[in-house]
Amino acid sequence: MLVAIDGPAGSGKSTIAKMLANKIGFFYLDTGATYRALGLAVAKKTGKRDDFSLEEILEVLEEVELKAEYIDGNFRIYLNGEEVSEIIRTEEVGKYASLVARFPQVKEKLFEFQRKLVNKGNAVVEGRDAGLYVFPNADIKIFLTATPEVRAKRRLKELKEKGKTDISYEEILKAIIERDKRDQTRKEYPFKPAPDAVVIDTSEKTLEQVFEEVWKLVEPHLNVFITGVGSGLGLALAKEFIERGYTVFALSRKEPEALKGNPRFVFTACDLSNLEEIRDKAKQLLERVKENLPWVVLNAGVLGELKEMRFTPLKEFQRILDVNLWSNKLLLDLLWDLQKEGKLKVGQIVAISSGAAVNCNKGWNAYSLSKAGLNCTIKLYHWEFENSHLISVAPGLITTPMLEKVLQTTDEDRFPSVKRIKQAPKHTPESAAKMLLQVFPSLVKFPSGSFIDVRKEFGEIYSSYLP
Repeated sequence: MLVAIDGPAGSGKSTIAKMLANKIGFFYLDTGATYRALGLAVAKKTGKRDDFSLEEILEVLEEVELKAEYIDGNFRIYLNGEEVSEIIRTEEVGKYASLVARFPQVKEKLFEFQRKLVNKGNAVVEGRDAGLYVFPNADIKIFLTATPEVRAKRRLKELKEKGKTDISYEEILKAIIERDKRDQTRKEYPFKPAPDAVVIDTSEKTLEQVFEEVWKLVEPHLNVFITGVGSGLGLALAKEFIERGYTVFALSRKEPEALKGNPRFVFTACDLSNLEEIRDKAKQLLERVKENLPWVVLNAGVLGELKEMRFTPLKEFQRILDVNLWSNKLLLDLLWDLQKEGKLKVGQIVAISSGAAVNCNKGWNAYSLSKAGLNCTIKLYHWEFENSHLISVAPGLITTPMLEKVLQTTDEDRFPSVKRIKQAPKHTPESAAKMLLQVFPSLVKFPSGSFIDVRKEFGEIYSSYLP
């Protein structure tokens, strides 16, 4: 799901876009930062402060390395490996951005780069032309505006708060008016609202009032489908999403008492080990979603008893693979069908996997095989879900009822991994859910179909949420 928030400098779009992205757990992209970083690179390369030629800009584009990320609520942009997130916010670099944006060939290359950063995932994208040119099919388009005088006062206040006092209100106002004129009158890709954008004038509104108007436009689209919500991580994730304003559509064997009667919780009972009933039950549930389904979390799973491989009967393998693997195939097939029929627009699909998929420790037989199979399934399906981002995630150790039972009943001398797990720090389902919702916006930086271990890729976030 894409939310495009456009507007001129000082209209409040950056602040509102960040607030929204943080609240709903979407990737945040400042498209203007890519122009500013490129402008800075051209100025460094040429030694010029204005009058960049198209040839000079294209030459820099060929050799420069631009990267952007959004982690734990912070947007960062890198130029040839150096973070320039703060440097590019000066008025001078803002002028460079407008100069490089004059050329349609440059804009088209940056459009492509910006689309790659979003990577078919959920994002709040802000800039000057995100909804009109970069993402014309965005689900929600908002254009924030304000008078030049109000915008100049806001910019002056922002600079003073950063300790920059060597620029006057008159200078800022002049720069704003000049840039608006350049951007609005250029022949190719002129700056203006998209025809289907909701225009909000922020001149006389508080930040809270503007956000409330934006929230009314976005909130009806916030839906998530989660399996296995009866307890543990699934229940904790459902609560977290509800807290953020989502409606949770849940499929599970039992309905959690804690969420019964909640207007944001839509539940259908389904035994995921009964493959014959999954498609019909899930279809009945998902047909109640109003088009947009930004998140799918395939969480349901069973662990089974730890024992030697040769003592594990095929019947037990079948039971665990049915829940952990084949039920997910049936759900993915259904999601693909509903999307093809135009009934759903699926954003990101996150399969909850495990380090057991790659560790294959003694005794974890059917569970390890099922999670390895799940990882492979996600990779195979990413070729078919052309408009969605799919990923499998190992969330680390969580004290779920399933794991607690294994730790309490298993001989750690017979299965050494149990001893290591007992000694390792572990998340509660609640802390794991909070941690994962901080990780989710950054998943788009990985290619669709990837498997990631949160402990390795997001070690700081993982540790910071440990109870």
